[in-house]
Amino acid sequence: MGNIQTDSLTARIVAGMPDDKARVILPAAFAVFLQYGFRRASMQDIAEEAGMSRAALYLHFRNKDDIFRALLEHYFRAAADMVGEALAAHSDPVSALRAGFAAQMGDAAEAMMTSVHWEELMSVKNGMSAEVIRRGEAGLMRAYADWLVIGEATGQVDLSRFAGGPDALSQTLVGALSALKHSHAEWSETVLARDHLAVAFGRALEPR
Repeated sequence: MGNIQTDSLTARIVAGMPDDKARVILPAAFAVFLQYGFRRASMQDIAEEAGMSRAALYLHFRNKDDIFRALLEHYFRAAADMVGEALAAHSDPVSALRAGFAAQMGDAAEAMMTSVHWEELMSVKNGMSAEVIRRGEAGLMRAYADWLVIGEATGQVDLSRFAGGPDALSQTLVGALSALKHSHAEWSETVLARDHLAVAFGRALEPR
């Protein structure tokens, strides 16, 4: 997963992995998927990147499908935690959403979206991991909804402009960011669009 910074999404993903072997295997697999794509990547490639035998790798994961799903699960868990923390660190909605969106689309997302195999990886992600994605996006929605509920109670956000309450709005926020990931834009353009979304939603949430 590249150079790990202590405040990065990648670092949080790795830190949340259950044991030392997973903390070696899963980042190695991510690097292999970025380099070769999912279809060309093999368990042998992953084993070599992780510095172990293929037999040892099979003791931990049955196949690369299991590895890919595990990576997604850890991404969503870490992203939801970081989004909640980023939102809570700011009192005004624009700054909070800019920080929350940046946390959700951190360095791990950048690495994937700038890979030449991005379209293939997204196709695999959506095809075989629907339940993992559903649960993961639900966790992200809870992070935004919790922030909205607290913000409304403390007078920091005004939900009156939005129908459906915090749950509906959190679904819209997560959906909007998901759409950006499928836009095939350059990363710099994606970041700019992400910030524009944060400003638009944040200003609409500012108390009157």
